[in-house]
Amino acid sequence: MAARAGAVAVRTALALAVVMAVLAGCAGASPPAWLAGQGGASPTPAPVPVTPSPTPPPSPRPTPVPVAIFGDSQATALYATRPTSVNTSLQLTDRSISACGIMRGTAVSRDGERFDLIGACPNWLSKWRDDAKRTKADIDLVVIGAWDVFDVKTTTATLVFGTPEWDAAFLEQLRSGVAALRESGAQVALAELPCYRPRETNPRPPGYWPERGDDTRTSHVNDLLRQVVDHVHVFTVQPPSSFCGDPGVGDNKTNRYDGVHYLQPGASIWFDAVIPQLVLLPA
Repeated sequence: MAARAGAVAVRTALALAVVMAVLAGCAGASPPAWLAGQGGASPTPAPVPVTPSPTPPPSPRPTPVPVAIFGDSQATALYATRPTSVNTSLQLTDRSISACGIMRGTAVSRDGERFDLIGACPNWLSKWRDDAKRTKADIDLVVIGAWDVFDVKTTTATLVFGTPEWDAAFLEQLRSGVAALRESGAQVALAELPCYRPRETNPRPPGYWPERGDDTRTSHVNDLLRQVVDHVHVFTVQPPSSFCGDPGVGDNKTNRYDGVHYLQPGASIWFDAVIPQLVLLPA
């Protein structure tokens, strides 16, 4: 009798366990482990993460890329002292205007130096437009900044560098220049300013113009250049960081005789950094 009672108890326990498993399954719980492989539900496999396809890098343009260089005397110096190796990558045309800043008024330095920007290039905007249409380059490369770090005295007021009024005047001129170049269909590359290292011993011209050596000023102009970028037709290209971080480069007379304008060794450093960026700009 004891054996029969024990068997009944076992059967009762097993039946109760099955009922509990069924009820648990109806409630959404996983069945007991001991039922796995005996008709219990298979666990839902974990989702496999989908790895997105990487965006392919841009393809370089066929070289040499037709490029017209616009801007002030820095652009003039870069074109004049460019190494012959540049010709492999760029078909470069000089459209610069020496001693020409885009601000309208007189640049005023704290050391007393002054320069009439309107008198130096009264028609820079129309010249940019006409030269761009005449050249029909794939890329118009703009190199400015040497005259764009100063207070500017106009006929009605003095625009203090870095103020909202100065920024608005600079951006208005810059956007007008970019729009004039874009009329030719070219992509526009705005070269960010390097760190300048002007010397008090410079002859006049080019003069000292100490504000050029204030890296916060060149950095501020670079911030304004980036505000005009649309990443479709207008871009910036970065100069070599060594002009800021390495005195042996930035303050070396063999690279820039006055700390601003390039000689061939400095032009080589500049083009080595900028060309790889230019050839990757979208068409």
